[in-house]
Amino acid sequence: MPFQNLSPSPALSIVEFSDIDAFRPVEFVAEARSVPLSLANFHTARAIVQLPHCQIGVLSSFPRIIDVSYRSAQGVVIFQLKDAHEVSVNGLTVDRPTFVGMRGNVDLQFVEPHGSLHAIITLGPALRDREWLDTPDELCAFTPLADDLATVRSATTRILQMASARPDLFQEPNSALTIQEGLLRAIDEMFRGSRTSELTNRIASRGYCRLVRIIDEYVAFHAASAIYSADLAETCGVSVRTLGTAVATVRGMSLHRYLRLKQLWSARGQLVKGSDAVTVTSCARANGFHHMGEFARLYRATFHETASRTLARARGSD
Repeated sequence: MPFQNLSPSPALSIVEFSDIDAFRPVEFVAEARSVPLSLANFHTARAIVQLPHCQIGVLSSFPRIIDVSYRSAQGVVIFQLKDAHEVSVNGLTVDRPTFVGMRGNVDLQFVEPHGSLHAIITLGPALRDREWLDTPDELCAFTPLADDLATVRSATTRILQMASARPDLFQEPNSALTIQEGLLRAIDEMFRGSRTSELTNRIASRGYCRLVRIIDEYVAFHAASAIYSADLAETCGVSVRTLGTAVATVRGMSLHRYLRLKQLWSARGQLVKGSDAVTVTSCARANGFHHMGEFARLYRATFHETASRTLARARGSD
C-alpha cells in the first residue's frame, strides 16, 4: 500500500520526512529512539486513522536500530503489511510473518536491516474485554495463520483507503463503529487461530539486553572521554568477549562500530542545533573524538557530508 495512493483528509493524517534531522526529534512511537543504519534515500512516513475506540497507524520505516519503551495500560498490536521482512527483537531474529501484542511496561530493542511497512493498532480503554493480551509487561509474539493475517492486512489497508476517499464515513458514529468492528473481528480471528511464536518462548537474552542498556548509559555519562572495551567490560562485570557477543546479538554489529555510531549521532545531534557556541572541534571532543582526521573521515562516511556543512546548514548559512 504505497503512501502516494493516499491523500490526507479530515479522517486521515499523513506525515512524511525526507530529512533525518527533522524526523529524529519527533519519533512516531512514544518513547522511541532510532539510530539509522543508512541515510541513502532516507524517507519515512506515517498515516493515522482514529476510530471510536482504537487508532490505526501505518509506518514506513528505514534501516535502523530502535529502542522502544512502551508504557501504557492500553494494549497495542503490531504486524507488518508485507511478508518480506526481517527484524531482530531483543537479540532474536524474526524472518517469518509474526505479530506482537503488548501492554503495561515493555522495553524493546529492535534492529531492522531493511525498511518495512508496519501497522500499529493502539487500543482504547473500552477494548479491554477482547482478551487478546492477558499478560502485562511482556512482549507476546504470535505466528498467525496466513489467511487470518491476510484478512487483517486487507482490512487495515481498506480502512486507510476509505479514510482517504470517504472521510465522511468516519464522522458518522454508527458508520465509524461498523468500520472498527470489522477490523476488530479480523484481529479476533487472527489471535484465535495463531500459536505462540518461538520468539516468545526464546526471550532468554534479557541479560544481553541489560548489558546493552548499561553500555548506552555509560557512553552517555562518559561522552567526552575515550571509551575502552576493558573499562566498559569491568563496569558491566563481564568479559570483553561477552560484551562483544551481547552487542552483536542485540545490535547486529561489533562493539567498536556500535560505540562509534553512538558517538557520531550524539555529535550530529549537537551540530544540528546550530548553536553559536558550538564548533566542529568542540563537538567532536565533547563526544570522545580527539583525532580530528578520524572524526572527519567517520562523519563523512556516515552522513555523506562534512560536519562543517551540517553546522552551516543548521545556522542557515549553507
